[in-house]
Amino acid sequence: MKYKLIALDLDGTLTDSNKLVLPKTAAILKRLAQKGVIITLASGRPTPGMHYVADTVELEKGGYVLSFNGAKIINWRTKEVVYQKTYDKSIGHQVIDRAREYNLCSISYSDEAILTQTPEDEYTIEEGRINNMELLKVSDIKTVLDDNVDKLLLTGDGDYLAKIVDEFKQPFEGQLAIYRSQPFFIEVMAEGIDKAQSLDSLIKELNIKQEEVIAFGDGYNDLSMIEFAGLGVAMENACDEVKQKADTITLSNDEDGIAHILEHLELNGAF
Repeated sequence: MKYKLIALDLDGTLTDSNKLVLPKTAAILKRLAQKGVIITLASGRPTPGMHYVADTVELEKGGYVLSFNGAKIINWRTKEVVYQKTYDKSIGHQVIDRAREYNLCSISYSDEAILTQTPEDEYTIEEGRINNMELLKVSDIKTVLDDNVDKLLLTGDGDYLAKIVDEFKQPFEGQLAIYRSQPFFIEVMAEGIDKAQSLDSLIKELNIKQEEVIAFGDGYNDLSMIEFAGLGVAMENACDEVKQKADTITLSNDEDGIAHILEHLELNGAF
């Protein structure tokens, strides 16, 4: 089997605990890209929060970014948006109202900043750190939503979110895709959006077969693409659900786990 596309989650997967791409991992991704392998970054992050990582692996030479958990696909060389699926802000307002009932903080995004009513919230601060983006306090998150929403992010204690997420999303069945990524984040996208669906759209555009895809991940929002890929790889630091669904488990994100697998595959002629 020759693999033609590598899909990589960012936080906890491609980036280490300091949110950096380790040199050994960056080097093999660049080398495989030179061989014609399509490197694809797939993250719940907003597009502006993915620039540093994309630049580190030289994605501008030919690769793709799947931001907002796949709600938007961008050709990083041309910056063309090749796919996008959003939902109307009126539905976003309903999500925000329901989040308030559950005492959850709501986050939206502009091209430059993370928009929040609660910049002091510890999980909102973490979202800013992850994306290296400014937190901009607004008086009412509903008033700053775009007409078409890529994603809302809800934050709260992980144990609490685990208990309420299924109940929370019930009114939006058939309208929205709602699931946890990090334990303290609930992602809210348009119906049908997840990383697997987005990857499927991309590989059809590129005429790549499902079995020719490798996917690396660690979090709840990586489950779909781990199952979708011809080879689904969980990081050692992945949540148990991802490990159970993966075809194999590699070293952690702090130990060049991606490079560990890719170097072995390259040595055995898989690219």
